[in-house]
Amino acid sequence: MNINELFEKIQDEFSDDELKGEFLLQGNCIVWSYNLEENTEEIDYQDDDDYFNFEATSSEELLQEAYQEDLEKLQELLDEIEETGNWNFSDFESIENIISFKVF
Repeated sequence: MNINELFEKIQDEFSDDELKGEFLLQGNCIVWSYNLEENTEEIDYQDDDDYFNFEATSSEELLQEAYQEDLEKLQELLDEIEETGNWNFSDFESIENIISFKVF
């Protein structure tokens, strides 16, 4: 399977609401990225200390969670189509509120 076929398979397998981030075909690799600012909803809440009794999740933790969830889904797909050993993943890169990795 070549990179174009893999990209098409990913597009066919996952709808936009199934993934936190998005996959884009760029040259000879597929880039997954997630932008925290574009994918969070504003939450209205009362300014009452007793109302929320929890520690807020950091941006870094939210980025890591999105990365892990989508990477696991991709790895499961590669396993299902028996392509696991044919593809490599770059380490993730995180800059401000964006996290990404490459499939090649």
